Amino acid sequence: MIKKFKNMTRARQIGTIIVTIVILVLIGYVLYTNFKPEPLPEYNVTEIKLGDIQSTYETTGTVVSDNTEAYTAITGVKVTAVNVKVGDSVKAGDVLAQFDVSTLNSQLKEYKTAYDKALKAYNDSVSATNTAKQNKANAAAQMNTVNAEIDRLEKEIKAAEDAKSQTTPDAPEYSQEQLDALIQKLKDSGFSKEEIDKIIESLKNSSGGITKEDIESAIANATATKKLELAQKQSQKQMLEAQISLYEAQSDETASSIYKNVMEQKKADYESYKALVDSMKNGWVASSDGLVTEVNLVAGQAFTPKASKSTTTDLSSIMKYVSGNNDMTSVLSDIIGSVTDSNASSGTGITLENTNEFVAEFSVGKYDILSIKVGQKVKVSSLGSDYEGEVIYVSATASESSSLDISTIASTFTGGSSSLSNGALVRVKIKNPDEKIIIGFDVDIKIDTEKIENVMVLPIDAVVTEDSTNFVYVVDENNKVSKREITVGRFSDDNYELLTGVEQGERVVDNPKTSMAEGDKIAIKK
Repeated sequence: MIKKFKNMTRARQIGTIIVTIVILVLIGYVLYTNFKPEPLPEYNVTEIKLGDIQSTYETTGTVVSDNTEAYTAITGVKVTAVNVKVGDSVKAGDVLAQFDVSTLNSQLKEYKTAYDKALKAYNDSVSATNTAKQNKANAAAQMNTVNAEIDRLEKEIKAAEDAKSQTTPDAPEYSQEQLDALIQKLKDSGFSKEEIDKIIESLKNSSGGITKEDIESAIANATATKKLELAQKQSQKQMLEAQISLYEAQSDETASSIYKNVMEQKKADYESYKALVDSMKNGWVASSDGLVTEVNLVAGQAFTPKASKSTTTDLSSIMKYVSGNNDMTSVLSDIIGSVTDSNASSGTGITLENTNEFVAEFSVGKYDILSIKVGQKVKVSSLGSDYEGEVIYVSATASESSSLDISTIASTFTGGSSSLSNGALVRVKIKNPDEKIIIGFDVDIKIDTEKIENVMVLPIDAVVTEDSTNFVYVVDENNKVSKREITVGRFSDDNYELLTGVEQGERVVDNPKTSMAEGDKIAIKK
């Protein structure tokens, strides 16, 4: 072979060498590509350090006017002019519509009459109640006096009868000493001096000495007088008891309370109706800059609302309550009948949204509600522009909500839930709005809620969640990974507060692939 190679020309020798080299290179390449080791996957890693967590709440809200003014007209009023249409922008002071209210004057008088009658009924009831209370107090005072007199008479009658039973002397006639003792006993028993004097006077008129019969007869006469007086007092007591019962019933303030309720409602009806008439009499004037969103008026026609409400208070429940009292039923029926059904309803004629004051409304779930406070600063974003905002209202009650926001999604890592739930209404005032803030459109909301300092910080994208359990892959000094369960706390846009599972100074894999497994070796990106 070598001899043949030597016999070749120099050109052929060079060609043969080149071909041999190429063949060897190809063989080497094939062997390398088939047997070379797989390259290690490259990842960014983050060292666990102490840092701060600025918690935020992010969601979207719907723009509404902070001041919606509905201009209300009375059914049947004649519309003389309508100066706006839906979509018009108006300035404060612009005249929106005008009316002829002359047809409403008679109705207004009816409302005033109903109020006057209700006021009189209430005042009469209060006066009657006060009189009954005074009469009851007077009768009670008389009752106390009569009871005292009855008690006195009963004691005196009993004492007299006791004295009469003790009038049997040893002798047929009373001596002066015995008579004095009897008189003293009568005094001690409650007999007045005048009554004792009458008894003595009657004894003096008896002939001969004073006998037992004389004394018994004198005491009996005095006792009979007391018994007659006692019967009169007892009769007076029964009469007073009947009067007190009557005054007690008349002193009950239930009727006055009912009349007061009716009077206040009729006063409100009258004042409300008068305010409507006055507003239409002067024409409707825009109180602020705004956008017209509803017009239900037609110039030259009587107003007929799309949805009407009564301008009188419904008193049917009160009438049902007093149905057993003929007097009250009669009085209240007269009051109610003072207002006829004609033009006794109203409805919205024009709706104006204030364009100087906008708010964004959204619902917040139970896991975030405690972090939202009135007065918190808010970043509002719309159509590429950012605006300052402030939380001005947080509802104390919840209503059904199906919204899903960034914070709710992130809270699933800390035990929250992203399922449909109830939410509390939050309102954010948008400061210095411009043409990019549009009623009915959504805006992005970001609220800085709570800041915690000097805690271990873990990137959100390092966390892997399996069956509601959170894990990270920790990288050792040989670039091998181990899977560890962790617990996290509060969070910001990018980071979690790391509570347990990884120590400060250890490294974790950012954005690990689903194929990563315990013990894998990785390459770390520079």
